[in-house]
Amino acid sequence: MTSIKLEEKSIELNGRTYVLRINMSVLDRILQVCDGKVENLLKKSAYDSMTITMAAMLNDYSEDQGWDQDWTDKKVKKIFTPAMMNMLDVTGMFFRAMTPATADSGRKTEDTKPDEDSGN
Repeated sequence: MTSIKLEEKSIELNGRTYVLRINMSVLDRILQVCDGKVENLLKKSAYDSMTITMAAMLNDYSEDQGWDQDWTDKKVKKIFTPAMMNMLDVTGMFFRAMTPATADSGRKTEDTKPDEDSGN
């Protein structure tokens, strides 16, 4: 069985450290906002999609820590500009979480001069 390591990013916000990650709980929060369909998130503007995703990540971590926080996309928009969201790569985190992991996701290259011992 393969262990999956979630991508994490830490940010300081209002005197607290938040660990941002896309897990199943975050995906469920996103789906609740988007009527149960990921495609509804993808139909929104990039900034709206990022704020929904960020609010879900902040709420998930707040709940894990027992903090009484309720982040909405409107609250997120008051704090995070589009440039800040891009620096955090919120969209990239979402898509990497949705992409199935492979055993070797490295780039394949063709060996043009195989060794005698390589069997090629």
